[in-house]
Amino acid sequence: MNFPTDMGSRSDREIHSPGRDPFAHSEKLHQARYAVYKMLSLAYLYPGDIEWDEFVRELPGILAEAADILELDLTAEMETLSGLSEILDFEQICCEHTMLFINNPHDDPVSPYESVYLEDTIMGRCARVVQEFYEQHGLAVDRQHSYLLPDHIALELDFMAWLIEKGMESGSSSLGEQLRFFSDHPGLWARRFLADVRTVTTNSYFFSLATVADKFLQNEKQLFFFWNQKK
Repeated sequence: MNFPTDMGSRSDREIHSPGRDPFAHSEKLHQARYAVYKMLSLAYLYPGDIEWDEFVRELPGILAEAADILELDLTAEMETLSGLSEILDFEQICCEHTMLFINNPHDDPVSPYESVYLEDTIMGRCARVVQEFYEQHGLAVDRQHSYLLPDHIALELDFMAWLIEKGMESGSSSLGEQLRFFSDHPGLWARRFLADVRTVTTNSYFFSLATVADKFLQNEKQLFFFWNQKK
């Protein structure tokens, strides 16, 4: 995994200074947002489908760097995740993930699908619309994850990371696309999903990740609101 490093210190950001547009301020903001979306996307894939050892080793540091730039208070969550990184039992995490998210997409304790939350069905209109977003950008779900439906939380978060990366690489803003996709999809249901994860799980790893994700998505909502008001 190659995530942004040397994301900068508080002194060179000023992203919340009065009158400043946080989206226009610096590439470091977008690097931080990209990193968090990417790590959270990986976190909600089945652990056996990712480079697990590398992921858990890098997760606390990457999130901590991003949180400093985004001015997110993740101190408690970072302490928990850092302490767990050395002792997490892979098999236990796989079992918990399966119990929470995989056995039955509609009847799991916590469904990772937008259509279930917004339409009370599997592969509803939400999923088809999300699929169209991917196809419009020439994207397809990786064969390794082809068992996932298009509106899975991991895929939606990964698409947000892709839109941010696209904007950074091209030098042109993809903020309009980001705002549209976020507002119409993860922004409508993901925080409900995360609240359910925290209610159901007794595993501190999944609980802490859900708290990190909830704080981050709330911050994203505020940033998009600020940017939309400035247009």
